[in-house]
Amino acid sequence: MLIQEYFQTRSEILEKALDSYLAPSDEYPSQLHEAMRYSIFSGGKRLRPILFFATYEMLIGRKNVNRLERLLPAACALELVHAASLIHDDLPSIDNSSERRGMPSCHVKFGEATAIMAGDALLTKAIEVLTDIKNIKVALACIQLLTRAISTRGMIGGQAVDILSAKKKININTLRYIHLKKTGSLLQAAVELACIIYDAEENVSITLGNFALNLGLAYQIVDDILDEVGSFEVLGKEPGEDSRNYKATYPSLIGLETSKKTAEKLLRDSYNMIKNMKNNDILIEFVNMIKERLP
Repeated sequence: MLIQEYFQTRSEILEKALDSYLAPSDEYPSQLHEAMRYSIFSGGKRLRPILFFATYEMLIGRKNVNRLERLLPAACALELVHAASLIHDDLPSIDNSSERRGMPSCHVKFGEATAIMAGDALLTKAIEVLTDIKNIKVALACIQLLTRAISTRGMIGGQAVDILSAKKKININTLRYIHLKKTGSLLQAAVELACIIYDAEENVSITLGNFALNLGLAYQIVDDILDEVGSFEVLGKEPGEDSRNYKATYPSLIGLETSKKTAEKLLRDSYNMIKNMKNNDILIEFVNMIKERLP
């Protein structure tokens, strides 16, 4: 199955589920609900939920889009959290980004206060959605895993260190921590949620978790490179944002060529972690997709 077809079919059922979970735009308070929908349905790639689907379907050993309904609460929760993080990242007090995916950022379109509340509402909606998982034990395990991934030990912690590190000279280990937490935590959660629902063996879950962390770090390093040498068409926003915000990047610390080699090694390591797993074709395509973004 082509990766494009896989993404399209899985995205279609995800879009319907997200639409059903979110309140209509005209439901009171309408501006808040409109802002939530605007941020969810603004053309995202849905990488995290599709990585989640792909991991589960690899583990179960078959691809069948009609059997994914039971996975939709966890898939939607991942996308809700990701959208919330982007709203907050773009705020004037954080990255001060006026565009996201070639469109006005949430705070530009709806105002800063509404954007903050929309992000908060999407985060809490993600936890509410997970309670739709019918097996209570599995639901609790998924809630515990996702909230840990979001927490000060995960995505929010990485964002906090990123903010505190702006305009400061930091070392490569601090930057690696930021990227692993900000980007890697949610990708790791995507594969580990699939492992929980499938009831995978611990060693499989650990291997896939490390695969996702490597993938996330590689993705962010490529983003750092593209922010320096990319274009608006590739990024969906103006390049050079990190330097304007006085943020450290891999190229600024170790140079462009070493950054590329680091990303390439991470992608090789990711591939090696899963190369002997059966039905791994879509996960391998995730590795190739990131590799193809390297300029």
